[in-house]
Amino acid sequence: MIDPPLDLDSVRTFVHIAELESFTRAAEAMGTSQAAVSLKLKRLEGRLGCRLFDRTPRYVQLSPRGASFLDQARALLELHDRTLASLSEQRRRLTIGISDHVAG
Repeated sequence: MIDPPLDLDSVRTFVHIAELESFTRAAEAMGTSQAAVSLKLKRLEGRLGCRLFDRTPRYVQLSPRGASFLDQARALLELHDRTLASLSEQRRRLTIGISDHVAG
């Protein structure tokens, strides 16, 4: 049986937590709740089979396994974003028409 792929949203959440050193600040940066951030990290840790952070109510710090995963996570997200960008390089044009009586 093939293991399911990594959820990129969870990987992106992990990177935000690592960079901001806070679940709360990561949630604010992502426009979501702290509970959603915690759930995404829990799923990722379950998928990887290890803890990525050592945490207490006062601090969040990468675990040794989390520190080794961070560079790989960043590379994965960068490749993903670059791939999507290469497929959407076509410029799109939007034309808006406004009648004289609306603009006047």
